[in-house]
Amino acid sequence: MKIYHLFLLSFTVFPINSFAQNSLEGFNKLDQKQLNLTEVDFEKDAKAVILDEVGSMTINESYYSLIVKKRIKILNKSAFDIGDVLIPYYRYNNIEEITNVKAQTIILENGEYKNFPIEVKDIYNINLSSLYNAIKFALPNIQIGSIIEYQYTKIGRNIFSINAWDFQHDFPTLSSRFSLNINANYNYKNFLIGNKLISKYKDKNDKSKVSYWHIYDIPSFKDIKYVYNNKSATENIILQLSGYKTVNGKKYEINNWADLKNKLIKNNDIVQNPTTIKKYNKSIPNEANDKETLDLVINQFKKDFKWNNIRGIYANKNQKDILDSHYGSIADLNILLNSILKNKGFNCELILLSSRENGKIFDEFPNLDQFDYLVNIVTLKDGTNYVINAADIPENTYVFAPLTLFNDHGLILDKGSTVSFIKLNQFISENSVEFTYKFTDKDIIENRLDVFNGYFYDQDFDDSKNLINQYVKSPLNVYDDEIGNKIEFVGEKYTVKNKSRSALEANNFHMIENPMEHFISAYTFNEKDRTNKIEFNFPYYIKVMVKVDVPKDYEVLGKNDFKAVVKEGEGLIYSQAVAQKENNLQILYEFYIGNAVHEANEYDKLKTFFESVQKEISKQITLKKK
Repeated sequence: MKIYHLFLLSFTVFPINSFAQNSLEGFNKLDQKQLNLTEVDFEKDAKAVILDEVGSMTINESYYSLIVKKRIKILNKSAFDIGDVLIPYYRYNNIEEITNVKAQTIILENGEYKNFPIEVKDIYNINLSSLYNAIKFALPNIQIGSIIEYQYTKIGRNIFSINAWDFQHDFPTLSSRFSLNINANYNYKNFLIGNKLISKYKDKNDKSKVSYWHIYDIPSFKDIKYVYNNKSATENIILQLSGYKTVNGKKYEINNWADLKNKLIKNNDIVQNPTTIKKYNKSIPNEANDKETLDLVINQFKKDFKWNNIRGIYANKNQKDILDSHYGSIADLNILLNSILKNKGFNCELILLSSRENGKIFDEFPNLDQFDYLVNIVTLKDGTNYVINAADIPENTYVFAPLTLFNDHGLILDKGSTVSFIKLNQFISENSVEFTYKFTDKDIIENRLDVFNGYFYDQDFDDSKNLINQYVKSPLNVYDDEIGNKIEFVGEKYTVKNKSRSALEANNFHMIENPMEHFISAYTFNEKDRTNKIEFNFPYYIKVMVKVDVPKDYEVLGKNDFKAVVKEGEGLIYSQAVAQKENNLQILYEFYIGNAVHEANEYDKLKTFFESVQKEISKQITLKKK
């Protein structure tokens, strides 16, 4: 596990023996509790701990400076890679730079504490992309008990939106402090994220006037579950410029959403070329209904155009240039697709989104920098709508757009003074699995049929068996593959057939386990005072039928108390049932999660539901030899 720090060193520190001089200038003196610490009380398995960190930010007229001081202790040898540091920074147009860096490792050697620096010759500046560079180096003498200290100054020239301070990291933190000084005629709105920050500072009358924050005993973010992006749930502060005052005292407020939206629309309208679009559409016929026509347009578009790996929400190329080159950015391709569909008569709007990787948007404050995707939403005559990213259209079917696009809500880019945010519709992914079992004198034969759609399909899985076993496993644990078919796409769904055979073991019992037990058991709810939404990956419905041709010399046990239905409203349903007629045994399992995102106040309801389901899935049907 790596912690990413921002270092540029231009000095040398020599080993010294006097403990009073161990810490870097400006750090508090190491106390005996920090020196003796071997584990973290509130996170016993922590491999390292941030003993103390301090951030001091000053915002000036054209830039901000952030002085960072941090102290980390190694608790376990598995954390030694903390010393291998790779630090990305945004180098484009000199938006960011790092200065005034000091760093050292402190170790106990022969009863004395000694300092060991990073030497300048061991620091490498490497290129990551056209936008980012990284500083790469290794801290010396990393061992159990080592203490790492470092400080640096970060200069940033984007003063509109500032990711000011992270209090929470991939290791626990004992103390984290952040102070803010605005040395300019600017007004900022402070967005606090995380349980501890919100709880401590929620009663402040005017949060924008608070300039110092300090929280203690912050766990690592490894145990934060059900969030698309940890940044949206971990303890941190974001600053948004809300207004400013000129030298003559005149006040200005930052533009509202309508103004920003219409400026973006005006900018992107410049690339439109209606004549070229009309000519392109002549090669695509209109079918009997709008869904069939949409299918033709999307399939043709996918063949004709490719993404050039450039992100962003602003158009870069004229539509004629895209049609000639067949390449474009995310914004270019989606604006082009929007023009094509509108020319075909479709109800189609462009939507601004922030992807799961980019984090949540703050819709209460106008800022286009929050968005990283411009995509389409197409509404058919029957009211069905589809989210389509023209730069990344899934293979086989566009119905299930890439999951990263489904991150709360987006801004509709319709012209006019109205501002509309929309929650994107996610279609239910369905997974139907049927197992049939036959017993012979020597074998148990399993035939398995999986039929599924949506996000139950993952093109990154090369092995079909690994793919289908993600959610549903063999209830009789028949494991010797005899026939394993490849995935086929038929009738808008994926199909996999498998036949397996295992030797019939010499015992009197065969347990039929819940085929979803491993999947359902992974849902745990141990948080207290959840303040963030609960975000599951996608909504789904799983149906599993198990059919067993029971041998005449076996009886079936466990049927009487097996039936169960667990339900919370219309969106959370689990059921299991069993039936037997003569030697034909059938067991049915169904599991339905209707919504991917739940409000924070639903946490206890989800906890109750899943704990109730987990009690039921432990029940087994047993085949016993008479």
